[in-house]
Amino acid sequence: MWIVLLVNVIVAAVAVIFGFQNRAETLNLFNAGIVFITFGIVLLLGAIPVYRNFDTSSVLMFVAGILIVLGIIMLIVSVIARSTRKINLQDLAIALMVAAVCLVYFIHNASLNFANLLVPELALIVGLILLVYPKQK
Repeated sequence: MWIVLLVNVIVAAVAVIFGFQNRAETLNLFNAGIVFITFGIVLLLGAIPVYRNFDTSSVLMFVAGILIVLGIIMLIVSVIARSTRKINLQDLAIALMVAAVCLVYFIHNASLNFANLLVPELALIVGLILLVYPKQK
């Protein structure tokens, strides 16, 4: 499991370095809210295979709940403030990859099987795909 964690960290670190090059933009609460909610959902889905391990699943669900609530608050504030509603897919991709690394770290004591690695690896693959196609919507 440590090898999987190391590979995911390297892939996410390289993607973050290339993703944040030449970026100069202001804070967009709508985009930040979407990123927080996505990060929380990945952590929440990752808690499903390890639900029998109370320590790991409770930490994942607690952090996921905080991130989702903060994301919803940011979305509400952005709607009230009528800020721009742009989703930067590059930010979403980086959040997915970092969430995958966090998830693999949290479940590193679990057995190395397909069910435990499905959510983190899918998040990493989707993050890489979104990083390759960085269009804004």
